[in-house]
Amino acid sequence: MKTGVSTDAFQLKIPVMRALFEDVCSAKGTLTYTDVMERFGLTFYPLTSALGRLGHDCKREGEPIITAIVVDAKTRRCSDGILKEFGVYDDEGERQKCYAYWGGESSRASTIPPAGTPLAANQPADDLEQRAARFAQVEVRTQQAAFRLAVFRACEGRCAVTGCDVPEALEAAHLSGRSWRSGHNAAEDGILLRCDLHTLYDRGLLVIDDAGQVQLNSRVLQHYREWDGAVVHGVTALRATTGKV
Repeated sequence: MKTGVSTDAFQLKIPVMRALFEDVCSAKGTLTYTDVMERFGLTFYPLTSALGRLGHDCKREGEPIITAIVVDAKTRRCSDGILKEFGVYDDEGERQKCYAYWGGESSRASTIPPAGTPLAANQPADDLEQRAARFAQVEVRTQQAAFRLAVFRACEGRCAVTGCDVPEALEAAHLSGRSWRSGHNAAEDGILLRCDLHTLYDRGLLVIDDAGQVQLNSRVLQHYREWDGAVVHGVTALRATTGKV
């Protein structure tokens, strides 16, 4: 409350942070904790939460822990959080894994503005295709671009639960039982969710039942009560193609 940096504020920046980290991996470089805090306007605790979220996303997808590229300016090593949170003893070895994993992709032009400048232009972009173009700029994996855009358009660029239409705050989630590794990358294999709800969905804390209603685990109900029992937008179309949500 003192800093004015809210949980929602740092969550909206996570996809853009991820894009920057992938660019740094492609260049076999590093960032310091101060670099990241200044560039994204974060204080210590939001930074820790953001790095934790990014690391757990990588762990869930079987990827190297991308936050290994963020190091202390003096020691050039990661904080002990990477060991405590992810069991990474050799942060230099993990960085090399990151370089090998993301370095094979052709580097894309960075969409990250210099530190201290706004992350998004203050101009309206209500058209679905305009918002789709913004959504494509914060892709999580290059090979997933087609899937993400297909889901974005199928859900009309809105979170299926909340109706949020801010592209930078949205992610294409694979439906339960579907996996990109198994080739499930068509529009009917996914659902568009706000970033935080995507995490809850993947971890089983948010479930969408056969009637298309949201069911929230008691652990998160206090913070997300307004969406408990909500009917998912477009769920009828999803069930028609997948048989379930």
